[in-house]
Amino acid sequence: MPLQSSHVFASHIGHTGKTTLAYQMSSYYASKHPDVMVLIMDLAEEGDLTKRLLGGVDAAAEKVESLFGGVFRLLQAAETRPSGLTSWLWSSKFEVMEHAVKLKDHNPALPENLYLISSGAYPRQEPDMSDEVRTSVVARIRKSLDESPTTWKLFCDTDGDRRPSPYTLLAYGLCDQAIVPLHLNKGDLDRTETMLGVMNEYRQRGVIQTQVLFIVWNFVKVQKDEPMDYRGMPIPFTPTKVCMDILESCNARLYRNAQELPGLFVHTPASQVDFIKCSTAVLRVLADNVLKPSEELGLPVAEMEARISESGKKTMKFQSGDISYDTKGETISNVMDGLKQLEEKFEAMSLS
Repeated sequence: MPLQSSHVFASHIGHTGKTTLAYQMSSYYASKHPDVMVLIMDLAEEGDLTKRLLGGVDAAAEKVESLFGGVFRLLQAAETRPSGLTSWLWSSKFEVMEHAVKLKDHNPALPENLYLISSGAYPRQEPDMSDEVRTSVVARIRKSLDESPTTWKLFCDTDGDRRPSPYTLLAYGLCDQAIVPLHLNKGDLDRTETMLGVMNEYRQRGVIQTQVLFIVWNFVKVQKDEPMDYRGMPIPFTPTKVCMDILESCNARLYRNAQELPGLFVHTPASQVDFIKCSTAVLRVLADNVLKPSEELGLPVAEMEARISESGKKTMKFQSGDISYDTKGETISNVMDGLKQLEEKFEAMSLS
């Protein structure tokens, strides 16, 4: 069966929501599609996504030695050639899944069909790769997934860098489309323009084929929990007026970027309204008493919602070490509504 689709979460700097979205969307996608095998490649240096998937920082600390560093094993198998190419690149048989971890075996809160290859959870010196070597690595990994008897979906998480690191470039090579989260402000957009320009440069050189599926305006402040329509795009909440003003300004500027970088975005903008609807998304600032326990306990929001629904209770307590989080079902639902709409847009835009 073929590799169904591949998406990289990429951004210009850290703390824009890449890892949070990679964690929540991959988990939710896997739970919605039990017939698809979902592979996550954590290519970020500190392995924050890996820690969340393995049950949170405290739980993951016990598993670092045995499980982390899958990407190193994948890319740095016993070298037999003076060029530095690893032996598996030239072997007659190669299986990506020999290097993957079935997450359900280590975190019961995750779906059965979710697998992880991790780059590790410690600072490292990333080996440089020539374009030729990286192309070979990408081809071997994708071929392994394409020739699998099951259907695969690939997600990659990356570090924040305007000039992509070797592993970020590897993720670009592996993934056809990018999801780019950023803060809703002009400063972040200004820095993102640099990243988009670099991506376009690599595309023009034929180094990558990655296109931007959509921009996620993240951490948007809420005026009220009522859905609204923004230029034909439904938003599951009503942002504050200042956020709406900034959104309008940033989207106009982003539309101009898309016009100046033809082919970089998946959907060619016929108009600004069409571009906003197809190539942007808006996500509310997520409540701490939902997001924090979700990440600290390795408990995706989708699973939190399922548990409180099954319990029939209106509130639920989540214990993370010596910290206790009391969370209302309504608060969990508000967070999940945003993630659901983002996932639905992701699927609709990917298929179209």
